[in-house]
Amino acid sequence: MAASAAAGAKRLTLELSGSDPFIVCDDADIDAAASAASVGRFFNAGQSCLAVKRVYCDSAVADAFVDRLVDRAERLTVGPPTMDGTILGPLHTEAIRDRVEAQLAAGIESGGRVASGGERPAGDELDGGWYFQPTIVVDPDHASPLATEEVLGPVLPVWRVSGLDEAIERANASPFGLGSSVWTRDLDAASRAAGALESGYTWINAPQRLYDELPFGGTRASGFGKEHGHEAVEEFTDAKAVVVRHSARTAAKERG
Repeated sequence: MAASAAAGAKRLTLELSGSDPFIVCDDADIDAAASAASVGRFFNAGQSCLAVKRVYCDSAVADAFVDRLVDRAERLTVGPPTMDGTILGPLHTEAIRDRVEAQLAAGIESGGRVASGGERPAGDELDGGWYFQPTIVVDPDHASPLATEEVLGPVLPVWRVSGLDEAIERANASPFGLGSSVWTRDLDAASRAAGALESGYTWINAPQRLYDELPFGGTRASGFGKEHGHEAVEEFTDAKAVVVRHSARTAAKERG
């Protein structure tokens, strides 16, 4: 796309991949955070650039957070839209599922522990599709594909961290910079994190929702340019400067 645009000097904006971090501080509302992480990761079976893809949770509340997250993940029914109660549908292609399984396997091999899911669901209505269980994996290596690549499927890694500073450092140790989330009752901590996180969008104590009046777009490998807001119009608007000389004769007439 970029090469085609360059040939004719066309303007473009690129909204590309994401690996959005989700930070949970030790004073966060754990129930609300777990609910937002579950929805943010598993909607559309995890196939969204803006989905929650990495959780960094303070060690003091990590066990409680994972328990609540697992409870929510295990309530989600995987199946075709024709099946009663379906929440998660199939992945778009077989290749996508194969890649997600390979990324998960590498994360497990690196030391990650599967807390829930991790397999293809079985059943007459499921065997013919590219389905995968909603999966929670705890503490894979930070160099594993679950941390360094975009995982375009229903697998959510959770890492324990020693505090907000480590969470921010881990969150920024990624080539992507689309969205990010922070959960804390401390407004100063939230403001500090929002300023330090290298992403185009940050939600504080809020589920991921886009607002038409706010600019949306990423940094680094997540693209450039903005959608929504007046910034989206400015991306494709030329500003023109006009200079008018104020001549001596005109000035004399004005003085009378």
